[in-house]
Amino acid sequence: MGAMIQAAIATVVIALILGVSEILWRTMHIKGEFARKFVHIIAGTFIAFLPFWVSYEWVAVLAIGFIIANLINRYTPIFHAINGVKRRSIGDVLFGVGILVCALAEPNKWIFASAILQVALADGLAALVGTKYSKHRYKIFDTYKSPIGTFTYFLSSAAVAIFILLVGNLGGHNVLAVVFFVPLIMASLENVSGYGTDNIVLPVGFLLAMHAFSI
Repeated sequence: MGAMIQAAIATVVIALILGVSEILWRTMHIKGEFARKFVHIIAGTFIAFLPFWVSYEWVAVLAIGFIIANLINRYTPIFHAINGVKRRSIGDVLFGVGILVCALAEPNKWIFASAILQVALADGLAALVGTKYSKHRYKIFDTYKSPIGTFTYFLSSAAVAIFILLVGNLGGHNVLAVVFFVPLIMASLENVSGYGTDNIVLPVGFLLAMHAFSI
């Protein structure tokens, strides 16, 4: 299968995810943070493993398309679930920028996947758990966080790290650092990144942390 066809299929899959999210938004009243994070988790997890399907060059092209699509969607909302958040945020656009930066860095494919999952999965689950179960919140730089959300992020990030260590056959990294210190750094970065900037800070921060703890 040609690279262009593979990239086209990837684009169709992402479009289908967005389409399903819009249908759910319109017919089942799945709105607000849950709707936004539904797209975040499903589409982001798919994107995380794109380098196993297409080249980094095509991932970068798709990321640029994602950025343009989100910019258009901000002013002519087609997919309401993406903009289902009431607070000020530029995370929808910065998510594409984060993907683009990671693709241009061309890291190990498993490390790329883990970097994107820091946003797609760990941050997504943290937001959902924090929103639903948090009774206590604290404010950092005009952004409200919750202890249970932060703890969920740490556990999710550590689970992703364990996963890539087990299946990715990664050598040259301190295991304790990858499983404990890197998730701790990521949870700290997630806390201080407001207005959606975590969508670029987390994946890029993860790449830098993994480089710092390489042996």
